[in-house]
Amino acid sequence: MVKSMTGFGRASNVYEGVQVTIEMKSVNHRYFDGTFRMPKAVFHLEGKMKKAIQSYVNRGKIELYLTIDGADFQSSDVQVDWHLLDQYITILKQATERYHLKEDLSASTMMNLNVFQVNEKEHNIDQLEESIFYTLNQAIHKLVEMRQIEGKALDQDIRRKLANMNDQMSSISLLSHEVTTAFENRIRTKLESFKELDEVDEARILSEVAFLADKASIDEEIIRLRSHLAQFHDILSSDGVVGRKLDFLVQEINRELNTIGSKSQHHKISQHIVDLKSEVEKVREQVQNIE
Repeated sequence: MVKSMTGFGRASNVYEGVQVTIEMKSVNHRYFDGTFRMPKAVFHLEGKMKKAIQSYVNRGKIELYLTIDGADFQSSDVQVDWHLLDQYITILKQATERYHLKEDLSASTMMNLNVFQVNEKEHNIDQLEESIFYTLNQAIHKLVEMRQIEGKALDQDIRRKLANMNDQMSSISLLSHEVTTAFENRIRTKLESFKELDEVDEARILSEVAFLADKASIDEEIIRLRSHLAQFHDILSSDGVVGRKLDFLVQEINRELNTIGSKSQHHKISQHIVDLKSEVEKVREQVQNIE
């Protein structure tokens, strides 16, 4: 089954008053690449979380957001530098007496002094680990489910384009035989004027005609193109990571189309090649998002 590299998954669970929420989104990438944004207290779980994701996801850029909320997990307290505060108050009193200032030492004034520090504490990490991975597993499955749905849409769209390409190849094949026959007839007609010359080797002329006709033939390219299209269908129907194989086939298809375009002098074939290359480019864009 073809899977897209685009997807989103979200899961949330509550464990003993603490809510664990995980959001994951993925986009196309040549390899697997994971970015994790979560509280510092759970940074040590990143390696295990990455392995859990890679069990289901082989390619794509993954962004994971983990949030943990709840009074039982996070608490805050305020620390006061009493020694520094004593110095501030002493200096303020001295300045008031020395300069005959109005005394304005209030609680609000003290709050503006740089003597307070808020510390956030995180607790019960070990107890939360099971909840974190349970939530992660749910988010992964939702992500994979969306990637499969997107992949099915890609599969159907690519197969439609392949069918259209195959139809155009049939038209090119019919035209190529007409072109080869016309090419041979044209050369033979031109050579008729030389028959009256005794020194002309007719066997040699016929040999040259056959050689030039073979050189202009695109039968081999058409056969290879049909083979590539058939392989495309087979790979789409296979399991596992197929994106790179399909990308390689797209390059080979383009190579054969370029060869046909350079060989053919028929305007209808040239138009088919332009249309085919446009269709191949659309397929290439779709393939870029397949895992």
